[in-house]
Amino acid sequence: MPFDQTFLRDLVTMKDEIGVLSLYACATPQEEASKRPAWGIRLRNELSALREEAASWPDRERRTAVLARLEALEPELHELTDASEPGLGRALFASVSDRSDIRKISLQVPVEDCATLESTAYVRPLVSAMATSAPAGLVVVSRDGLRLIDFRYGMAEELERKPFDVDTEDWRLMRGPGPGGGPGGGSQPVATHTDKFQSRVDDNLRRQIHAAGPAVAAEARSRGWVDVLLIGAPPVTEVLAAAMRPMTPVTVDLIIDALAPGEVAKHVSGELAATRVSRDQALVARAIDTAKSGGKGALGLNQTLALLNEGRVEHLLLDEAGRWSGVRGADGFLFESGEGVEEADLGERMIEAVLDSGATLTVLGPEAAAGLADYDGVAALLRW
Repeated sequence: MPFDQTFLRDLVTMKDEIGVLSLYACATPQEEASKRPAWGIRLRNELSALREEAASWPDRERRTAVLARLEALEPELHELTDASEPGLGRALFASVSDRSDIRKISLQVPVEDCATLESTAYVRPLVSAMATSAPAGLVVVSRDGLRLIDFRYGMAEELERKPFDVDTEDWRLMRGPGPGGGPGGGSQPVATHTDKFQSRVDDNLRRQIHAAGPAVAAEARSRGWVDVLLIGAPPVTEVLAAAMRPMTPVTVDLIIDALAPGEVAKHVSGELAATRVSRDQALVARAIDTAKSGGKGALGLNQTLALLNEGRVEHLLLDEAGRWSGVRGADGFLFESGEGVEEADLGERMIEAVLDSGATLTVLGPEAAAGLADYDGVAALLRW
């Protein structure tokens, strides 16, 4: 099953009062050659702790159901920890009550090793993985043509190659001395005609690059590319960038048009990471400015929770390293304090609420989250 926003939103609807098992394993490449890699052992240790906890429950029916479910999942657990299976980050979600409800995902980005049993699927590790590897478009541009590469969650896929055809068949490259040339008559360089020919070629190329801009922008929108990098020499990338307005892609001065998609992604990983940081910092600044000016923005845990309960949050911003606790009221609303059921992981509950409401979620890395240090690491842009 592909990992995207639809998968994530569907995952948060997975609920079971007896429990939903959420298992994450990160297959460290350096350990894959081992028959019993350390990351597999770490997950097994987490599961052992979960079994011990379940065995101590006084509720015999729930205790028996969870232990039996863990035993029945052994084939899936073996696959999850099998070093020969593909995927760097792996996850499995299984309902205890409904044995047919098992969901798996494999990504090429790391996830946090853990095993949890809650009434809902635990999605925060996936959300964090999404934050560092959101869909991006890598557009490799040269005088020969352009290539569109979709890069998301650690996987690079080439979508299209579009050649530029500069047809010079009907053009005549004039040779010989320029005007006034000849024996004893002073002459202009022979290169004059060659320069004019090359200028005509360049103009034709610029027109083709410019004409491709709207189609590239449309592809970016349809595929949900959060960031777009135009990779190539400035004379060609700048023409394409201008043709994609009002979209604002980032240009990268790098000649790598002959490389495979995965190698292209590796070569621009630093630029892509910097682009994501810059984008998130701008988002934080916008939320702060909007909230402080009395606009549709919220800052801090208490205020954001109140507006999240009202369904007014359009875009929630959370510090990836943030840890919050609070309570859930009888009406299901979340609060920083007060009467209700204690929520040790309020961040997970906020993520679920945002995904349930169809709002957008951005988990912030340390550079962008620093802007929310005075606001509990929480902010929001509002619908109204």
